[in-house]
This record gives sequence, C-alpha cells and structure tokens, in this order.
Amino acid sequence: MDFAILGPVRVADAGRPVRLAAKARAVLGVFLLHPNTVLTRDRLIASVWDDPPRSALPNLQTYLTALRRAAVEVETVPHGYRLCLGPDRLDVLAFEEAVRAARLEAARGEPATANRLFAQALALWRGRPAEDVPLAATVQARIAELEERRESARLGWIDVRLRLGLYDELVGELVPLVEATPLNERLWHRLMLALHRAGRRAEALEAYRRARSVLVSELAVEPSQELRDLHAAVLDDAPVPSPALETVREPAWTGTCLLPADIAGFVGRETETRDLVAALDGTGAAPAIVTVSGPPGVGKSTLAVHVAHLVRERYPDGQLFVRLRGASASPRDPSDLLAELLRTLGVDSAGLPSSTEERAAMYRARIADRAVLVLLDDAAGEAQVQPLIPGTPRSAVLLTSRGPLPAMPGAITYALDVPPPADARALLAGVAGASRVASDPESAEAILRACGRLPLALRIAGARLVTRPAWPLAELARRLADAPALNELHAGHLDVRATFEASHATLSASARRVFRLLGAVAADGVATWTVAALAGASADRVDGSLEELAVAGLITAGEADAAARPRYRMHDLLRGFAAELFIAEESGESRTAALRRVAAEARARAADAARELPLAFAPPPPGVAARTPPCPEGGAWLAAERGVLVAVAETAARAGLVREAAELAYALAPFLIVRGFHDDAVRMLGTAAGAAAAAGDTVAETRARLVRADAEVDRRRASAVADEFRDLLGRCSRAGDGHAAAYALLGVAATLEADLGSALAAATLAAERFHALGDGHGLLAAWTEIAGVQLYLGRYDAAGTTCRRALARVEEDAAVQSSIHRARFLRTLGITCYETGRAEEAIGHYRAGLDLCRELRWGDGERLALRRLAQAEAVLGRHDTATGMLAQCADMFVNAGDTRGEALVAYTLGEISRWRGDERAALAHFTACLDRLDPLNEQVWSARAREQVARSRAALG
Repeated sequence: MDFAILGPVRVADAGRPVRLAAKARAVLGVFLLHPNTVLTRDRLIASVWDDPPRSALPNLQTYLTALRRAAVEVETVPHGYRLCLGPDRLDVLAFEEAVRAARLEAARGEPATANRLFAQALALWRGRPAEDVPLAATVQARIAELEERRESARLGWIDVRLRLGLYDELVGELVPLVEATPLNERLWHRLMLALHRAGRRAEALEAYRRARSVLVSELAVEPSQELRDLHAAVLDDAPVPSPALETVREPAWTGTCLLPADIAGFVGRETETRDLVAALDGTGAAPAIVTVSGPPGVGKSTLAVHVAHLVRERYPDGQLFVRLRGASASPRDPSDLLAELLRTLGVDSAGLPSSTEERAAMYRARIADRAVLVLLDDAAGEAQVQPLIPGTPRSAVLLTSRGPLPAMPGAITYALDVPPPADARALLAGVAGASRVASDPESAEAILRACGRLPLALRIAGARLVTRPAWPLAELARRLADAPALNELHAGHLDVRATFEASHATLSASARRVFRLLGAVAADGVATWTVAALAGASADRVDGSLEELAVAGLITAGEADAAARPRYRMHDLLRGFAAELFIAEESGESRTAALRRVAAEARARAADAARELPLAFAPPPPGVAARTPPCPEGGAWLAAERGVLVAVAETAARAGLVREAAELAYALAPFLIVRGFHDDAVRMLGTAAGAAAAAGDTVAETRARLVRADAEVDRRRASAVADEFRDLLGRCSRAGDGHAAAYALLGVAATLEADLGSALAAATLAAERFHALGDGHGLLAAWTEIAGVQLYLGRYDAAGTTCRRALARVEEDAAVQSSIHRARFLRTLGITCYETGRAEEAIGHYRAGLDLCRELRWGDGERLALRRLAQAEAVLGRHDTATGMLAQCADMFVNAGDTRGEALVAYTLGEISRWRGDERAALAHFTACLDRLDPLNEQVWSARAREQVARSRAALG
C-alpha cells in the first residue's frame, strides 16, 4: 500500500485508489504528516478538530477502525498510535531521501546526478500538503515546515543547474517564482545571475531595479549586500562565481554508548549472565554473534542490557543500541536501521547512500577494526539483522528475538525460559519489597504461580503492590485467582496482555487461528495431532502455522516427548490469552466442532494405544478391539499425551460434549490407573460424570461413576466407595441395566473385606452374570476378585483353580488377552503355591509375572511381584538375596508414595528375621508394618500384623 501527502491525501493498494470517508482521510493525513511517530489520542484529536466535540474520542476510535479495515497498518503502542512507513511507501519520506542524496552528489562534484535527484524529489509535490482534508490549525506549522523544505530544495536545485550552465531553463522557471514571492531576495539573486551568464545583461539590471523597488516600497529596506555585489558585477560585466553549495561533512567518530540504563539490583539469571558474558569475549576470528530468544515478557531485553553493561570494557570503541520492533506488525526496515546507526557514527544525513547494500558497506567501513558492541533488540528475523552485523572480528553483536534465529551463521543461541522459583521470588521481592513478600510466603507463592514466573508479570504484580501499600499480598493473590490473571497484570505502560497482543498482531491469519485453538484445551504441551484435530486439517497443513508461532516466540518447540515426537509448549499466561481469543473470535458452533473433533481423535488414539491394558471397569462399548501383547510405543505415547488427553476429556465435558467426554475417559482410565495416576483418573471421571448427570445421560454417568469408584479401589480406598457401589447397584437394578449392575455388584464385593464370605458370594454372582452376558473382560475382573478373596480365606487350592482357569481363558480368547490379567493371575497362582509349600514353583510364577509387569511398565504390579519373589527366596534360605530384593522393593514403594507397600516389605523382613532367629528384629519389623497400615482399608493385613506382633512379644517373654 502506497501513501502520498504532498498535495491531496492519496492511498493506493496495488495501484488502485483506496476510498476513505473525509474524517478518516483527515486522521490518515495526520499520520502521514508525522510518519513513524507516536501520536497520542489527544494530539490526534487536536490535529483533526479545532473545537473537538464531546464525541471526539469515540469518533477517533471509529476512524482508526475504518483505517485498519482498509488495511492501513496503524499500530497501537504504549501512549498512542503509530503508522510506520518507509520512503518506498510515502512521498514525503521519498522526497527527503532524494534531497539528501542530491546534496551529497552535489558536494561530491556530481552536479548531473544531483540535478536528476532534485528533479525526482520536487516532482513528488502535487500541491500544498494535505490540501484536500480538513485539519486543525495546530497542524499548519508542520505544513509550513514541509513547504519551507521544498523551497530550500528548490534553491539547491537551482544552484546545481547554474553549475551545469542551464541558464535559459532557469530564467523561464525563476521569472514566475519571483512574481509569486517578490520579497525573496535569494530568488532575485539567482534570476540576475542566470540572466547575466546567459548574456542578457540589460535584463539582469532590470531585475535588480525591480527587486530594489519592491523591497524599498514594501519593507523600506535596501537590497542585501549579496544582491548589491551582484548588481555591481553586472554593471562591470565581471564574472560572478556560483553560490556555494551546501557542504556534507562526515566528522570523525569517537566511541559512544547508546545502551539503555541497566536495572539497579538486577537479580537472578546468574547462569545465563555468566554464559553470555563468556560468549562475548571478543577474541574470536570473526565477530561474536549471540542471540537470546524466548517468549514475550520473559526478560530477554533486560538480560541483554545487563550483560551489555557488564562487557562494556571489552568494547571501548562504543556500544550501539537499536530497537528492531520485530514483534510489531511493522518491523523496522534494515535500511532505516542502518541510517540510524550511521548518523550515530557521525555520518551526515545528506551523505547517506540510498540503497541498503551501500549503507551496510558504509556501516561496516565506519566500525572496521574497532571494538564495538552492537545490541539489537527484538529482531524479526535473520534478513533484518544480517546487514547490521559488523565485518571485523573485534566487534560483537548481542541480539534478542522472540523466536530462534537458526539461519544466523556462527551465532551462539540461548533460549531463555522463565526463571527458577527462587529467582522469581527474588524478582518479586526486589520490586514489592523483601519484607513484604517474606511476611506472607503462601500468598507470595500463589502470586508466583498465577504469574507463571514470567518476569514481566512479576514486575507488574510488584508494581501494583508498591502503588497499594495497604494491600496484603493475599488480596492480589485472590484477584489473580478469581479472574483471568491477565485482567490484573497491568501497571502504567506495562501490560502483559498488550505485550502478547503485539506479537499476536504480527501473525498470519492461519497462525492466529492455530494460536487461539491452542487455548481450547488447558494442556501444558501438545503434539501436532492435537492441533490438526482442533483445526480440522492435516498435520502438514498446520505445521507451517506452528513454525510461525515458534518464530514469534508464542510457543516453544525445542523438545521431544516420551514418544520421540516434537512437542509444542506455551506459557500459562499465553495459554490464557489464547483461551480468551478462542472464546472471542470463534463462534459457538466452531468451538463445539473443534472440541468434538479433538475429543474423537483423542479417544481413537487412546483406545488404540491402550490395547495392551484391560478395559475399564464398566460395560465395554461395542466394537472394542482385541487386546495385544505389551506395546512400548503405545505406552510411551500415552505417557507423553496423558496431560492433553485428560484436559481434552475435561474440556469436552464442561462444553457439554457428554458422550465424547465419557468415551474418552473410558478409553484413557485403564492407563491412568495402571500407571498410578489415580488423581487424574478420579478428577477426569468425576468431571465426566457430573456433566453427564447435568445432561440427563444416565448411561454415561453410570459408566463414569463405576470406573471412578474402581480407581479408588485400586489405590486401596475401597471403604470410601462402598456406598457409591451400593448406590450404583440399586440404580442400575431399578433401571433394568443388568450389565452395569454386574459391575456394581463386583464393586460391592471389593469393599467387603470385613465380610469375606459375602464378598466371595457377590463376586461369584457377578462372574455368573458376566459369563451369561458374554463379557470376557468383566469375567476376568470377577475372577481376579474371587481368587483374592479365596486367598484371604485360606482356600489356596480353590484360588489356584480360579487362576488356572483364568489363565487358560486369557490364552484362548484373543479379545481379552491382556498381559495385566496374566501378570495378576500369575502372582496369585504363585501365592497359592507358596502357601502350600511349593516355593520353587511359586518363584517360577512370580518371575514370569514380574517380567510381564516390567514389559508393561506396571509399577504397582512389579513392586508386589518383587516382594513376593523375595519372600519365596527367603523361605528357601536365600536370606541375603531376599533382603537385597526387599531393599530395592522398599525404595520403589517409597518413591511411589505407597505406604501399604512399605508395610508389606516390613512384614516380609519380619518373617526373614524370625527365620534367622532374631525375634527382636522381627518384632520391630512387624510393628513398623502395623504402624504403616490403614486399618480401615487393610483389615486382613492389619489382623495378620497384629497376630505376628503378639507372637513376637510372646516369644520374647
């Protein structure tokens, strides 16, 4: 889009005029009269209205919106607005650049080239600046300034043509000019000189007479000395030299420091600071180039300025600094940046070359063989930065960018993340006050969490506390928690949301959509499939947008997940910003469709990856695929995607996609339970059940409640869900849902540890119902419970029979061939052998089950099997081997936070101590076991431990 202000206001897009209403054209005219300048709202209003109406501010906003809709790139910046343009897009800037170049050529003794450049410059004038738009009187000074520059340029052009001997051409041009401005003595002087050199002496003398007449009559003054001297020379018919041309000087440059001030009391970033200082040692064979990248607000510029001050002594010839505005919608042009640097280095504006290449060459020549540090802040990309790199090794470049710059040759790259908790706390304390932060550490931690440890957010939070000294930290922590944190994170010109908006505004339309879709699901990191599903596109289609987001610093893509796939992460506050945009800019239908797509894709992928695991504890959906042997790839994928899958299920449930959420929760629950993520499972299933209940979907609600209760049983909280299973049993029975009732009945059996006879009867009845229903998964779950109860009752032969029957079913029926079932029944079968005096046979079963658990990465099963294996080794007299196994097992239980497992290890150590004849040590171990057990949920083992404690005490007298 091209703009013109030297005459009527014009704006064209690809050569076609863009139509704007009168007042919008007036506002545009103000921006064009002040290009690349921040204009406040007040200044804009005062420039458009001499007597602003009450509605001036909303009207101004309307006109700014109209400009943006017309693709005029007015950007919002702190304290106002700005329209960034270059000489290639705005005539007044092209005029000034051409005049500078013309004067430089004239000073170099190239009048022909200067003549051409002056002609180009003045041809841009089509009338009085902004002559067709209504502007206030305050703007007239700027218009007069531009007209004065035009007249100065015209005079320079005249002088150049005098040197070229174009006298007749000049006379024809100067006569109407002196008629229009008869008091301009410089024009009379050039007219007389042109006439004299053209051999028109009489006309030259007549011109002097007319000039003197008008000056005396109008101003009562005699002509200037210059004009009188020329008159005398004409009378004598003497030669007259040409007027002196403007000189262009390039004074010698001495070192200067343009660095912004360092932050007093800079805290944290010790490692990064040390590494950056070391990288800028200035001793290499090429200029050191160090890049610092990271998301907006992470503190890149602050760190870079701090480091630059630390290494100033290494670069005594100067420290240069320019802002590249890479995160804005209009990053600065390298040519303009070079012009700024060259002026800093002492080059006169009139001496600046026109092309970027020539300016870059002059820049490198000015700092050649000098020790200069160049700090380039907020780079848009390699193409913007490359012309600013020095050419000799003593200099160095430190640059910041929101995304990585992988194509910078020889650059040392540092990706900056949020600071660690201690540094973040120190930053907050440094702004808000150390004593104030220390007075309420809990609230301080809440503020750190809400800010995601983002330095910009922490500085703002600290500033808000400083301005409100009566506020307790708890008040700010509450505000950050109760509403979107971005609503509270602004202070003065600092605003986290505005910082994010600046980066977001630079994105393409497709990248902006992908960004807001990433706000649909509150997940820490996502793989490409998630984004593709949300967008309803292929992975290849969204890959470019993800790369664009990474370059903009809005996501990071520097790590692979457990499945060795690239993972894209986003800071919590950025995700909150994306979530705002998802709600604001996607229609309700679009949001629902995106969530439905990603939930369906997540369910399909999770179900396929979890085929090595048993189905969840509820009636299976139709079309369930057969179980498979252990699959490391599926388990790794589920481990990597766990957070996303849980978040998708919960988000879908809250969005009213009840069936989609319930199906995903059902598919994912077995993995969460087997891998020990019970909290995730219970929360996810609870959310799904609540949404189903609200929607009146009793089937989905019942299934989610069944699986949730089973998760509690798995982590040995059976007593806590006894009433839940009974309620579900009654509910399903009344509804005639015999299949779900069978699972509820089996759940009831699992809670009857105090009444093992009833538990066995309930589990047996459930098994019969599963058999009648043809549900092999339910049947194996029932047999697992039956075998466990038979063990507790001491019916070891019956338990062995149950296990062998179940193992045969697992081997025969491909639909239920889960290795988890095999591992469970092998362990139980081993226990029956151990309890009936067949320790060697037990060891074989334990080892087979242990191997399966390790293949499945089933930690709980591995720990239980290893303890039983140690017990069997010990009973055969291999006490040292057993003790070593138990030590390993104890560490595993401790790391898993499994106090029941720790208690059982202590029980086995008590047995080994007794077999070794050390009853006192046995008493200590059995007592430790009893202390660690929960008597409410571990009634059988608690009774056994009490019995052994009593036996040891009796033996000790």
